Amino acid sequence: MPWNKRTLALPASPPSVRLARDWVTGVLTEIGRGDLAESARLAVSELVTNAILHAEPPMTVHVRGTQEHPRVEVTDQSLAPPRRMETHHLVDLGDDSSWMTMGRGLDLVAAYSERWGADISPNGNGKVVWFEPSNGIKENPVEGEVFDVDGAIARLGLRPVDPADMLEIRLLGMPVELFAHLRRHFNELGRELRLLALSDAQRYPLAVDFSETFLQVEYERRQVAGIEHLDAAIKDGGETVDLTYVTPPTAPATMQRLDELLHRVYAELSGTVLLSIQPPDDLIALADWYLGEFARQGAGEAPVAWTGAVRLVLSNRREVS
Repeated sequence: MPWNKRTLALPASPPSVRLARDWVTGVLTEIGRGDLAESARLAVSELVTNAILHAEPPMTVHVRGTQEHPRVEVTDQSLAPPRRMETHHLVDLGDDSSWMTMGRGLDLVAAYSERWGADISPNGNGKVVWFEPSNGIKENPVEGEVFDVDGAIARLGLRPVDPADMLEIRLLGMPVELFAHLRRHFNELGRELRLLALSDAQRYPLAVDFSETFLQVEYERRQVAGIEHLDAAIKDGGETVDLTYVTPPTAPATMQRLDELLHRVYAELSGTVLLSIQPPDDLIALADWYLGEFARQGAGEAPVAWTGAVRLVLSNRREVS
């Protein structure tokens, strides 16, 4: 299935509610889960309404997860976590009649979900509110699971690294645009696998391993000096940049472990268990080079410059998230 069949971009206007619910119904039917379509229609209508009223565009809707546990996600640019309210006021912001049935908010999402929650971006890039539709209304609606990277790292009890122990890593010829795609893919894959681990940890230990490594990577990333130069290059739209990172001494081993896990995820879960498939070859090659440079230089080897593509060729794209 083409990569964009499970991603729908939405304008911040009332007709988006109908667009979202019809699209989600079609995707669930296509993957053989038409039994969940009605619950999904009701819940996604509420999330899109809430995003239009209270969040910031752009907005997108995704269907991810597994065939057994499909998950609907609504993304927006607000960092405010969703909250269930005791009462709601009906709002009519246009001539689309679908708005007249809105206003019940997250109470309705909770009632028609096996589980639901939100992920707040650690980089200030908005949030994702998600739910796994149930086969009918639930008598006891479930509470949401709001994931915050800051809180998760704090619970690990890790201490900052002594600056004297930090390690220098040089990244030569970093392809700026391509890495921005890789960063987005990694963050979305991390959420995908974290939620898979929540759904069935015993059945998918690989998802648990990846989720734990994801937190270690984020803990180490927050102590790295030099990332700001990459962020500036991405903002400026540069093509390539030479970077010098000063990283925790554990980073080489963590990055090597992450590279191994990524390849296992693509081989064992993508396109079979997960509804998404692995990213384009250029992104895989970039991940191998980037993670490999940490491992190589951590072992005392000289840096090797990136010599591959610098931009993602859209005609060759497969799903990147």
